[in-house]
Amino acid sequence: MLLKLSLLSTLLILNDVTARTINSSNGSIRANSNMGKKLMSKARRLEDGDADADDIGWMVNYDIKFDSCHAMTQYGEEGGGEDSLLYTQRIVKYRLCPSDACSSGCAGGGQYVVDMMEFVQAYNEYVEESKEQACEAVAENCDCENANDDDACEAECFSDAGLDYCIEAEGEEFELDRYLECAEIEAGQENNGNNNGYNYNYRKENDSCPNNQNNRANYVNEEGELQFFAGMYCDSERGGKGDHIFLGSFLDETCSYAAPDITYKCLNGGVELPFSASTGESVVKDDCISCKEIDMNADDDGGDPEILQLCEEPYERAGKCETGMEGPYYIRELECDFIQNVESRFSSGRGSNSSSAVAWAWFFAICTLGIAGFAYTLYEKLHRKNVNLAA
Repeated sequence: MLLKLSLLSTLLILNDVTARTINSSNGSIRANSNMGKKLMSKARRLEDGDADADDIGWMVNYDIKFDSCHAMTQYGEEGGGEDSLLYTQRIVKYRLCPSDACSSGCAGGGQYVVDMMEFVQAYNEYVEESKEQACEAVAENCDCENANDDDACEAECFSDAGLDYCIEAEGEEFELDRYLECAEIEAGQENNGNNNGYNYNYRKENDSCPNNQNNRANYVNEEGELQFFAGMYCDSERGGKGDHIFLGSFLDETCSYAAPDITYKCLNGGVELPFSASTGESVVKDDCISCKEIDMNADDDGGDPEILQLCEEPYERAGKCETGMEGPYYIRELECDFIQNVESRFSSGRGSNSSSAVAWAWFFAICTLGIAGFAYTLYEKLHRKNVNLAA
């Protein structure tokens, strides 16, 4: 009964919004509606030739900053197999702030939400490219021509510059890319003669390990095999405030059901999972990062500055709330209500009585995004054509 009433109220709201915006007699947009007023404003700016609708050049004066992460249990085909269709949907909320206001409250900035994996992949690419540029810059200015050992000389230069990550370490390095999307944990090889720092008695000596002989039966799959996965999660899923994204161990291929925290260590001879909660290091930092791309190894040709992919790629798919911003040519505001309430709608309930409220909040979030998506699609189509703005 409650579901029917909720659907009815949503339909009534949509009908009222549509009636106030669109003239039912001829299908035109009313000039005195909010959408009509915005279309008129944009049409005048198009006539004046102010800018391209898809131009993101304004981002050169903005910084991007991670704000928070959120998670919600979903039902659908993305679920963890035949036994369950439940999976965890994770998103990131981030800000685009004027560069001179990013570290002091982000006045005049916009708010955005996007899928967590998309944001983190773009962020990780930025981090790796920045490291590579820094290493190349130091190497080019490191005078090792007369050194007895070029590698040792270069390593000393990196160390003096505080760039120890530029020094190639022995053994296999941890690949963060592998676990940005849920993937099976690669266990250390017990017959590896070099050991690579692994203690292969760790699982035998630690009774908490799921692959300990005493615990194996509790974790084998239908084929009788031990199978564990690692991937990202928002710390709010485990009692945090939503300000950290960690890697963790899971029992399923969608990384929705947590495995014991010690799992990765047990499978890798006591080696800690990087970027896990036990390390305290988040996959994403909340630093202000300029959207103006700077290549330390490129010559300045005096052309228009490039936009950092970290700012460009998530923006294309993000829900947007740009009220009060002066940068974007088209101010997107249709998702503002959803974004401003994203924490209550997406954060998993932490008490036994909160799950129902969160579920209903998610239902209304879907309805809100559905209406916003419909209106925005209509808006995008109309502003590129001659629109009959009837009074």
